[in-house]
Parts: sequence; structure tokens; C-alpha cells
Amino acid sequence: MTRRFLFLTASPRPGSNSSRLAGHAARFLPDGAKAHWLDLNAPPLPAFRDLRPGNPGVPMGRLGDVFAQVMLASDLVFAAPIYWYGFPAPLHLMLSHLSGWLDVPELRVMETLRGKRVFLLTTRADPDPTVPQPAETLLRRSAEWLGMSWAGALHGVADAPGEIESAAAWGAAETFLRSTHPAHRASAENPAPPS
Repeated sequence: MTRRFLFLTASPRPGSNSSRLAGHAARFLPDGAKAHWLDLNAPPLPAFRDLRPGNPGVPMGRLGDVFAQVMLASDLVFAAPIYWYGFPAPLHLMLSHLSGWLDVPELRVMETLRGKRVFLLTTRADPDPTVPQPAETLLRRSAEWLGMSWAGALHGVADAPGEIESAAAWGAAETFLRSTHPAHRASAENPAPPS
């Protein structure tokens, strides 16, 4: 079966380092794989309302498009900068909506997500390797709870736009998405080389 990679970018900065890193990784997908893209900023996702114990209903409009793309993908690649030790608001908002979809039985979300691979690409300014760990843990534990395959994380250090292209993560991105057994991948820390 052809692998369908969905890149979900969350940076509010146009031409961000995390988006550039994802774009570079996408050039080296496994043979025959297809890349699809969703910018979680544009158009913006609507606010999330927790309607439990009620049923939020089938997602429509912008949410319907995001839902359909996620369900069709074999591999989800989240690309985001690290802000205040966590993800930007659009990615958190998307995960909140995902929790609402779980309450709609006819969507069969848990069944459809099971076994999909989840990758994480991040960038940050602080070279401290512990900075992205809380965000990585959040996404990894969410994926595992949903029965998805955690495929690993690649963290790069970059601040100014384009700086990621000289970081070690740039080279590592060329093989990051090519594993045939992604569930066994470990997180990779790739700080920028000293100047």
C-alpha cells in the first residue's frame, strides 16, 4: 500500500525553520510515498468547545478537511517550533478537536488511527537538549494512547529564518522518514554545530 505522509505544520511564522525542516525531509520520502500538507494556521481552526457528555457531531468545513486528511494518512508528521517548552497554540487546538472526534461513534476514530505512524520535527533557539522533551512526551503519549506507532522525533536548533539549513538536523532529516520499522526509532537530538 502506498504510504501517504501528512505534514501538519504549526508555526505562526511564514517560512519558519520547522516548516523548512519538514519540507527538506519530504524530499527524501520512501519510494512511491506521497506527501500532503496542512498548515494549521491558515485558515485558522475554530475554537474548541468540550460538549461532553453530548456528541459534538461530524466535523464540517475547515475541521472536516483536517479530519479527512488525518484519517486518510498512513503517516502523520507534526512540524512545529518549541515555544515556552511546548507546542504553538494551533497544534494544541488540533489535538483538542481530535479529542472531540473520539466522542462521535460513527467516525470510528480510534479504529482508523490505530497503527498510523507519528513523527515529530521541532526547532528551537535554546540549545539545551531538554527543552523539547515536554512537547515530545505530550505527542508520544497521545499517539501511544490512541494505538498509533510512535516513529520518533528530530529536534533542530535554529533561531533566525533559514538558520536550520546549517544545523545538523538538516542532514538527519534526509533519512528520518525513510525507516521501514519506524516504531523502533529513537528520538534524535541534533543541535546546530558551534560557530
